[in-house]
Amino acid sequence: MSSGFLEATVDKFVLRVKRGLRYSRDHVWVEVGERGCSLGITDYAQTKDGDIVFLELLPTEGVVEAGDPVALYETIKAALEVAAPFDCEVVEVNQVLIERPELMNEDPYGEGWVARVEPVNRGDLEALLSPEEYFELMKEEAGASSSSEVGQV
Repeated sequence: MSSGFLEATVDKFVLRVKRGLRYSRDHVWVEVGERGCSLGITDYAQTKDGDIVFLELLPTEGVVEAGDPVALYETIKAALEVAAPFDCEVVEVNQVLIERPELMNEDPYGEGWVARVEPVNRGDLEALLSPEEYFELMKEEAGASSSSEVGQV
């Protein structure tokens, strides 16, 4: 089995979109499981935002509405947020990121996950982008032209 990524080279950066996940337009990936969802920021988000130096995990009580932050993070360039891609309840946060926020840069689709959540309405998952749809959005935002190297890995 291949590593399961769509890739585009833009300038000097190789941008990766992992297959098998869903995506928000706010550059949050969602892995849908039987008991809930994991989420984090995409490879594109961590590449364009720069080195992550600080992460604040927000209180997890009650429902977080779509678009509201699940976590706040700071890079060498800006202060940003991980926005909930749908109404959800946070059931777990990745405490390791408090001491090692750089994992969001090093392994955004793995050890750099931010939270595990339970959607209020699982039907909201259908509104998320497929890997192919997100790949096209990412290329547009990154200014990728048709001459950029694009491939599947």
